[in-house]
Amino acid sequence: MSKYSLPNTKISATIMEFGKGVLNALPADYSQSEMEDAMLTIITVWNAIVLDTWHNTDKNEKMVLDALSQSPKEGQLQVKRLIKRKKTKFSDDIRAVGDHWIREEQGDFIFGCEARLDIERISLNEDSLKH
Repeated sequence: MSKYSLPNTKISATIMEFGKGVLNALPADYSQSEMEDAMLTIITVWNAIVLDTWHNTDKNEKMVLDALSQSPKEGQLQVKRLIKRKKTKFSDDIRAVGDHWIREEQGDFIFGCEARLDIERISLNEDSLKH
């Protein structure tokens, strides 16, 4: 079993950074509903890859790709880019996203979420617990 370290960043900030390509593609005057749809895609891909890491499989990644097989090519490409980004730039972050929300505050949309870990399957470095 591999030992993992918990990142020092908030999971919400990490998810926003991870999904910035999708978020940057939103129209300039996007609605809360459009942001919610984008975040759902981002979180679904993130959690699929995290769950595959926890269970040492690629089953969830394949399910996401299969679910999109009849979608427009642009959407499929966007998801494939997210998968690659998770595996290359965010591979050490094994936190899943649990509850998440978007609220409007002074004309801006604020994203928040809670992190989840499978503590029965994942072994953490003790140093990473001393935040």
